[in-house]
Amino acid sequence: MGPLDTDTLLSVYLALSGLTALFTLAGGWTTRKPGLWLWSGAFLASLLSQAIRPGIAELWGVQASKPPGHLGGVLQALLMLAGMHAFLGRRIPWLGMALVFGAMALFSFTLLATGQTLWWSLSITQAVSGLIMARAAWLAWQARPPGGSGALALMGVVLGLAALVALARAASILPIGASIAQLDEANEHWLMATLLLVVSEGFAMLVLVNSSLRDEVAKLADFDPLTGLLNRRGLRSRMERLMRPPTADPSASDVAVALLDLDEFKLINDRFGHQVGDEVLAEVARRLHLGAGSGDLVARTGGEEFMLVWTAASSDAEATGEQLRTLVAGSPVPSQAGEVGVTASVGIATGPWQGGVSFETLVGRADHALYAAKRAGRNRVVMG
Repeated sequence: MGPLDTDTLLSVYLALSGLTALFTLAGGWTTRKPGLWLWSGAFLASLLSQAIRPGIAELWGVQASKPPGHLGGVLQALLMLAGMHAFLGRRIPWLGMALVFGAMALFSFTLLATGQTLWWSLSITQAVSGLIMARAAWLAWQARPPGGSGALALMGVVLGLAALVALARAASILPIGASIAQLDEANEHWLMATLLLVVSEGFAMLVLVNSSLRDEVAKLADFDPLTGLLNRRGLRSRMERLMRPPTADPSASDVAVALLDLDEFKLINDRFGHQVGDEVLAEVARRLHLGAGSGDLVARTGGEEFMLVWTAASSDAEATGEQLRTLVAGSPVPSQAGEVGVTASVGIATGPWQGGVSFETLVGRADHALYAAKRAGRNRVVMG
């Protein structure tokens, strides 16, 4: 028995697959991250497909035990792909995956039933597994955020390596012009590489989940959970880029700050209840977000108060404020209690980039303008 004996390598593979499945199961249980359950299932499928082979061999012979192991690799790759779809929030192509697995099962068991060499079964199933893993790797690579932590990129690289190993293994064990001993030796070498990749895949998954959890914590710190807009902390952390000197658009020489407050919002809560009030806030936030420019900042800074910051010529600020007011008050807000009419008062202040006017000063001026709009009868725009 050589150092690369297939049975020994498969035993090690079983142990590593089992440990990785346990790690991902624990991660799925504690984090509830989409995709982890499917990735756990991928390792479990590989584990079980190899674990049942001795029993099948005793009942129906060694040859009959091989197709389940081959198909376990396909199922593992399919579940890895499904897990990536789920992790990224994409629809899982269950029908297509089922058809692929069914075709591979039909192919392998047809070879078994007709007495053909099962090296074809292993080679073709490995090739299909490699293509599926390549698809999962491409999804991860495409989804990597610019300037992010690189966790998705790492996952894409590891899955890409797994795809290359599977494809190389498939090519090396094609039963064309090679002896059984040569095929066995080639299979054992590539199986060793597969063992190392199991560990790498588990590590990449842990990095990806930790990175995702860290991003969620950062989002909770910077974003309002009801509306999805920035909160005060998130707004301030993003102000630096807006307070820089203009580059692309010389006419946009000012920073504008608008404070928008919903008029008599307490009456809406008192009359319809806080759930309807939350629906109104969420819809107003949606309208403001859709109406804002690509570089504008939109935040919920209080109960019914919103802040918008953008760069523009000071002469355009009041017109922009009127557009914001119209977005809110132009049509009633649909809710479970029916349509709810909403109006808003807006206070605006502008100042030049790096002109000695701080952001806090602009906010204070906009706040005074907002109170002036309230005193003047509400549902209007006042420049500060």
